[in-house]
Amino acid sequence: MPFEVLVVDQSPSRYELEPFPELVHLHDPQIGGISAARNRGVELTRGDVVLFFDDDVVLESDCVLEVARAFASRPDLIGAQCAIHNPWDERPLSLYDVSTLIFEQGFFNARPRRRAREIIPRLIDGLASAYRRDLLQQERFDEALPGYSLAEDWDFTKRAARRGALTIVSAARVRHEHARTNRLEGTAYAKLRRTNILYLYDKLGAAHDPRNRVWKQWWLLGETLRGLRNRCKTLELKDHRSGRRLDGGV
Repeated sequence: MPFEVLVVDQSPSRYELEPFPELVHLHDPQIGGISAARNRGVELTRGDVVLFFDDDVVLESDCVLEVARAFASRPDLIGAQCAIHNPWDERPLSLYDVSTLIFEQGFFNARPRRRAREIIPRLIDGLASAYRRDLLQQERFDEALPGYSLAEDWDFTKRAARRGALTIVSAARVRHEHARTNRLEGTAYAKLRRTNILYLYDKLGAAHDPRNRVWKQWWLLGETLRGLRNRCKTLELKDHRSGRRLDGGV
């Protein structure tokens, strides 16, 4: 069992949770965004390692135990991600996946890399992530990120990588149910994603590497093509709902 379980509850009315000795329930509707919620939670923690879960994650194994073992066996380890199973993992490669492989390079590349038999994350996905409390006392999640703090995990991973080793704990498995509550979709999501990643590009000094300046323009091209495709899909959907074809037929 974990040393403590801390629930940061941002809902208008307090959730009714069955109490148990390890539970700390913080209810505050004034907390805005993921970054603020994580920071408030960290302030109340006492354990040496803080394990973050989003509210649409289900633990499939001895996840807490495996994460604790990973940190105990490696003093150099500063951050880790659980092995995440997403609902789309079994689907065929999509155009979005292909676009990611082509246009996200350099600073914009969030894909993990392999070193010997270890998987090193470039991005520790915040929905199932863990960091040493010592790091969290020195670094805070960025509450200046617009919207609901999209890409706060991208930012924190890059800052954490400067202070120690990162890994993916393959034995700590979780299932992501991907709830749509409080999420942006389509064009609104793409706009917020672009805004926040460009903010982080400037904040983290990515332009100091000349290669990233090239990758930025390449990434922006990819985002433009994605935007055009999303717009076409939206127009096609509206046309379909109105009972008309794009070619003007009925």
